Amino acid sequence: MKDEIDSVQKEPEACEARTPHDHQLMFKTLENPLRRKIIKSIGAFGKTKKEIMKELALSEQQLKFQLDYLVKMCYAEVDGEACRLNEKGLELLANIK
Repeated sequence: MKDEIDSVQKEPEACEARTPHDHQLMFKTLENPLRRKIIKSIGAFGKTKKEIMKELALSEQQLKFQLDYLVKMCYAEVDGEACRLNEKGLELLANIK
């Protein structure tokens, strides 16, 4: 007999939910050419903020604004200077040519 706690479905975490609204956010995110460039720059392996700024000739404020958006929408994670795409961010990367 299974323990009742084991049979309770876990609630999805905020960054894991998949809804039609998620698809709208994805399109809104990819609409912005600078965000697309930043997502491509971060890539599958991640980069530092300085590497991204140098590669794309961005100011710190420009990068911060776009990274804040990507983090808020659950596409990227920033840990100090390190930036990386999470699972949803990698899906975005796969949709950028």
